[in-house]
Amino acid sequence: MSQVSVARRWSWVIWGLAVSLALACGEPVSETSSQPSANPVPGQLSDSEPSESVPIPQPDLTDMEPQVDTRLRQTRAAVESDPESAAAWGRFGMVAHAHELWDVAAAAYRRAEQLDPKDVRWPYFLGDVLSVVSTEPDEAAGAFRRAIALRAGYGPAHMRLGRTLHAAGQTDAAAVELTRALELEPGLQPARVTLAQIWLAEGKLDQAEEMLDKILSRQPRHAQALSALGQVYLRQGQRARARKIAEQARSAASYNLFSDPLMDPVINEGVSSVLIWDRAKAFLDNGDNEQASLGLQNVVELQPDNADAHQQLAVALGNLGELERSRRHLERAVALAPDRVDSLIQLATVQIELQDPGAATGNLGRVLELAPEDPDARWLLGRAQVLSGDLRSGLASFDRAQQAGGAIPVWARNDWGSALAQSGRPNAALEQFRAVLESEPENAQALFYVGLVLEGLGQVEEAVEHYCRSMNAQPSPPAGSRLQALGKTCP
Repeated sequence: MSQVSVARRWSWVIWGLAVSLALACGEPVSETSSQPSANPVPGQLSDSEPSESVPIPQPDLTDMEPQVDTRLRQTRAAVESDPESAAAWGRFGMVAHAHELWDVAAAAYRRAEQLDPKDVRWPYFLGDVLSVVSTEPDEAAGAFRRAIALRAGYGPAHMRLGRTLHAAGQTDAAAVELTRALELEPGLQPARVTLAQIWLAEGKLDQAEEMLDKILSRQPRHAQALSALGQVYLRQGQRARARKIAEQARSAASYNLFSDPLMDPVINEGVSSVLIWDRAKAFLDNGDNEQASLGLQNVVELQPDNADAHQQLAVALGNLGELERSRRHLERAVALAPDRVDSLIQLATVQIELQDPGAATGNLGRVLELAPEDPDARWLLGRAQVLSGDLRSGLASFDRAQQAGGAIPVWARNDWGSALAQSGRPNAALEQFRAVLESEPENAQALFYVGLVLEGLGQVEEAVEHYCRSMNAQPSPPAGSRLQALGKTCP
């Protein structure tokens, strides 16, 4: 589950599929004519057989959610009504595919491809299904090759074929396809990871490291890239670096989502709350809060008493700056699970951001009853008390938090220093701010606070220097206002 950050700004970290999560059943528009091809693609399935000889698979609807049951029944009925329709068979397969009914999906796609050999979707979707369930990887590879013959230059198809070949141990052929995929679409990060894994296995450690560094420069929490880089370091004899990377990989995000417009309609057919939730959590883990919030909103509508879903929706909304909506869902999560410490801390953090320190203090008091050693609760309590104007209690909470031991978060040092400055202890305040700047020399907030304290001590030139450094790190109205009040400008 994504956890809340207690920094002053929401910083939960959580593939850019534009997933529509509507539950309406609309028939997809065919990529090509639905007429059978007079000149089938090489390797194409045989011509269509009489419809009565092709049984329509009956999916197991046991324990299906009502909306899934309805969609499967409707799309199967469409095939019964028009058994010679490639579109009807394909849509039935897409709904089965989206809900991981692999055998049903494979049978439907095979029939759709027989009926319309020119529609790239049917071999492409079939390849995806077979890459999951088939014991014969050549069958999945063949389906992807038929799709590539119909849609030349489609990067995700080359990537899927390359990964299928890699899983089958055909590394040379896999590398060719993966390289082609990246030539067509450089942003296909799963292709980069798989290619780096091939190079790692072949002992091409420098090439693998360079590729993985490129991925991590854009996505520092890419779990698969971190894991592979750890293996590179281990092979290079850098055991300490390998251990450090392995620790990062354990808490990182899985990046299996990527842009694949051809596959999007299959994903859109998924109306199971479990599938929607899984996709939404993947979006959340990978920082796509907008798509995560859309999916999680659907989940809480389908499962209004799901505390986890309310909490995760609150995280996504908070990251989008929609704090009032975030608070409502956190309040619902706490009502459903009153003793969940993480929900209470997240709710208190939002309440502080919304300038409601009294409510936050009450929730943090509850946290300290449930988990007296929680590393964040006392620091947050101090923040809430200072915000409410109770400096003495806030400073006492900061002191108790320090006495509890452990690392002091940067945001907490800034809060503590600000409270010390307000209480007339400038030297103690400077000690906290300078401790922040030792670890983060360009921390804009700490630089601004140092400037304020120095200005108060009459050290105007030093204060101006810190205001300018704060502006360079992160332009902000407070630092600019102080410079204007002093009649100073930055070089």
